[in-house]
Amino acid sequence: MAESDRWFLWSPVLVGIGIALYFSLSFEPSLWLVWSLLAATLGGLFLLRRQPGGGLAIVATALFCLALGLAVAAARTAMVAAPVLASSWSGEMTGRVLESETTDKGALSVAIAPLAMQRLAADVMPARVRLSIRIKGVDIEPGQTVRLRARLLPPPEPVEPGGFDYARKVWFERIGATGFAYSAPQVISAEGEGMAVWLARLRARITARVQAEIAGPAGAVAAALITGEKRAIPEDAVNDLRRAGLSHVLSISGLHMVLFAGSLFWLLRAALALVPSLALNYPIKKWAAAVALIGASIYLMISGAGIATQRAWVMISLMFVAILLDRPAISMRNVALAALFVLVWQPESFLSASFHMSFAAVVALIAFYEAPVMQRFLASDRNTPVFPALAPVILVARYIAGIALTTTVAGVATGAFAAFHFDRIAPYSMAGNLGAMPLVSLIIMPAALISLLLMPFGLDHIPLWIMGQGIDAMLGIAHYVASWEGSDHLVAAAPTSALVAVTLGGLWLALWRRRWRYFGLVPIVAGLLLWGQGPRPDILINRDGRLVALRGPDGQLVLSAARPAYAAETWLRHDGDARAPKEAARSAAKRCDALGCVWREPGEPVIAIPATLDALRDDCANADIIVARFGLPYRLRKQCKASVIVDYFDLWREGATTLTREPDGTWKRRTVRRESGNRPWVQFIRKEKSSKRAARAVSDRDK
Repeated sequence: MAESDRWFLWSPVLVGIGIALYFSLSFEPSLWLVWSLLAATLGGLFLLRRQPGGGLAIVATALFCLALGLAVAAARTAMVAAPVLASSWSGEMTGRVLESETTDKGALSVAIAPLAMQRLAADVMPARVRLSIRIKGVDIEPGQTVRLRARLLPPPEPVEPGGFDYARKVWFERIGATGFAYSAPQVISAEGEGMAVWLARLRARITARVQAEIAGPAGAVAAALITGEKRAIPEDAVNDLRRAGLSHVLSISGLHMVLFAGSLFWLLRAALALVPSLALNYPIKKWAAAVALIGASIYLMISGAGIATQRAWVMISLMFVAILLDRPAISMRNVALAALFVLVWQPESFLSASFHMSFAAVVALIAFYEAPVMQRFLASDRNTPVFPALAPVILVARYIAGIALTTTVAGVATGAFAAFHFDRIAPYSMAGNLGAMPLVSLIIMPAALISLLLMPFGLDHIPLWIMGQGIDAMLGIAHYVASWEGSDHLVAAAPTSALVAVTLGGLWLALWRRRWRYFGLVPIVAGLLLWGQGPRPDILINRDGRLVALRGPDGQLVLSAARPAYAAETWLRHDGDARAPKEAARSAAKRCDALGCVWREPGEPVIAIPATLDALRDDCANADIIVARFGLPYRLRKQCKASVIVDYFDLWREGATTLTREPDGTWKRRTVRRESGNRPWVQFIRKEKSSKRAARAVSDRDK
């Protein structure tokens, strides 16, 4: 069968589709049912594995991969299940510190496993909570048991239907509440046990050591490159790196793992080669690979084992294992194995930007350098130049060309995912990477490796100083490129179908080798044409009714207020609108006072946001759409001439809501509750019964 050696590469794609199918369901499937389906497809694969032609075996394998994705996602959801706070809570809490990280504002961001919470039984206490501690002078370490007073809230749902679901993300981290402490933590016990506590403390000490040696933003970036702790990086530096297309430097991924473990491999092999008796009689290359594999594993643990780091570790481990087994070190098959490992281990990572962008970059780069044209170019690179005196110049030129090619290929491959997840692209990423990546490759990461090796002996001062100088230069380049006009370009949110089309087209183009690969260009073009073309709602309402946005005649959103800032900024960003919330809240058609706000546009429906019951009575006679932060009395609701009414109880039951005007003049309503379905991480479903009872009580009272 044609390209039979490439069929395996599609197995992680099919597993990913099965995971996507699981997360797209509006209900939680039975764990017994999905694993029975997996067993059935495995049985079918076993029976059809030797059928003539192999067509039925391929179909059976595809069905098994789909069922595997569905089953591992359902199993993972059940395995991490933990109580989630049902409503706001304030009181005294005792718990064990799991993580502690200093932010750029000097506050502490900590993860705590509660042991006791005031007025909460043990069976309803969250397994973990994330707290912000803004009190000065606080110093706590992982493993300590602390007592403090805190204010906790359930993880927030999306700010609009189909938006980013933070509650789903933290469900898989077993975080059941977020909030802040309003008293300094009192350390009850400083003893901690277990490998996780030891690693967390080690990371904290390395971070403190690095930031003590390297001052300012460079120290925070250096700590992020070694331990993965990024919260201390100033917002200005993060924005500069993003605008210059260098955000990937902050995420410990394939680049960092290759530079770290690859440098260790090269240094050890070079050192062993200096001893002729070893180099001539023993497999020093395999020895170096084995030590580098151990070093990569240590780096994985020190860096926090993020999704991109896990993928990079699997990739680099497969490469070193291939060296030990005398196999090709870098191949698309290794990428497929790494993807399968990550998807089966943590299937929720399939939804993350980190997974999408890291694998897209690696797949595109390997496919690009596998092409016959590039193979001929790389072969010519090994030939002796005609003019030996020009060899250094040619070497530098080839290095710069390699960075430019790699940046271009990776940028094109990840651009669609960056636009989909973050609603922005970095047009000048090539300039930023050409200036900064030689510093990262030749100075920053090798210095990081040497500093870690020398840190136990207290001899890390010089390599950390060198690393800091390299990072300062990188930040200077990032700031310069970020200052160029148009360096931060927003794009309107794309429908999921557009990203799916671009992704499948890109995979078809990258995974096959014959001419039919170019058929992948068709879905890519179709997806790009769909980008930003999806209908945007005409009215958006925040989950508590405090913020409403109306689309004006010019197509731009007009906000009722500038806060809550996160919801306002998210709505504008999804619209591809670079205005600040305060600017978007200005409109001649909007009138606000102590009684509420009213929008009046010629030829458009009148929209009212009453703040009091008296204002509601006036608005009921004149407004076409009413959004109220309180529950409407039953009689008044019946008397209102408004065609659409959204009140407190609607938002309590349904979450954030959008309204889109149909061609016939009616309004289509979408809500977070309906879009999210009945899933374990959708917490406000559990409040629905009490919400209905409260609404019934108000209605009975008004009657």
